[in-house]
Amino acid sequence: MAVTLADVFYTVLFPGSGRGPVRRPLSRSIRWLFRRTRRLPKGRRQRLLAYAGPAEVTLTLLSWFVLLLAGWAAIYHPALGGPVTAAQGATDQSWGTAVYFSGYNLTTLGLGDLVATTPAYRVLVVVEAGTGFTTFTLAISYFVSVYGTLAGRNSFAMALHDRSRGTGHGSTIVAALWAEGPVAATVDLHSMAAGLRELVQTHSSYPVLRSFHYQREYDALPRMLLTCWETATLLRTTVDVRDGSRPELTGSDVAEIEVAATTMTERVTGSGPGDVPTPDEEQLERWRRHHQRMERDLHAAGVPLLSGATDRYLAARARWDPRLSHLAHRLMYDWPDHLQPGPGS
Repeated sequence: MAVTLADVFYTVLFPGSGRGPVRRPLSRSIRWLFRRTRRLPKGRRQRLLAYAGPAEVTLTLLSWFVLLLAGWAAIYHPALGGPVTAAQGATDQSWGTAVYFSGYNLTTLGLGDLVATTPAYRVLVVVEAGTGFTTFTLAISYFVSVYGTLAGRNSFAMALHDRSRGTGHGSTIVAALWAEGPVAATVDLHSMAAGLRELVQTHSSYPVLRSFHYQREYDALPRMLLTCWETATLLRTTVDVRDGSRPELTGSDVAEIEVAATTMTERVTGSGPGDVPTPDEEQLERWRRHHQRMERDLHAAGVPLLSGATDRYLAARARWDPRLSHLAHRLMYDWPDHLQPGPGS
């Protein structure tokens, strides 16, 4: 009972602690189980992974109820036939009766066919009812918070998807930022930075969010991070804003996008700046070709470009792409062919 109540406290009231004597091992077990789906065909795997998050939430809430039910039943079982008796007739002293008495006290049903006859056990009945009411209230709060956060995350994912015209490429967003002018670009960049900051905070507070997978490819966390990172990298390395006419494209919002994307990746993967592997020649060549295609798209959209930008882009991408690929591997995300990130870890 103490372990369960501690888990409820850490999960709902102190979610950023990273603790949870029930939730954490349960979460690891569920994720280990769903990782077995890697061997399945992609379509079937995606359908099964869609159940990972709901299963984790459901089993966490169910485990709280079962452990509290069993704990209180262990307290009442020795008292059956004594301090806890049937209202009429003989008192059945089996474990089933103890679980039954514990269950209707925990759920505050109060049926009355079994009653506590001593002051101490009457107090225990009241304490259990209060524990049950509080736990169920906090469980509902947790459920609402998780799914409300998911709705916000998916809204941000859809916004990125729409801004990139369904491609997921940062070059499409950069071209749109250039075309729409300073005011609208400032609003869009600020919205992107704010959305990423919220992602960092909510995924730190509710680790279960990492287990939610959707069959819509653009809802995936790695896809969102790739779009944001690529947008910021292109603005830093490729777009020519040296005349100072578009300060919003080099301002604090771009820096916040980079910091938030880095923080998110490090928290989910548990890796730091020193854990980034060096890309091989094949990766660099793939990124080089990808950047050249994006340069052509930006040039066609009328975006002024810096000369020699490819080398700067490669250096910047080498700092974040391997970690992003590692994150995608951890979250069992399969990159679509047209995005062409680095390979998994």
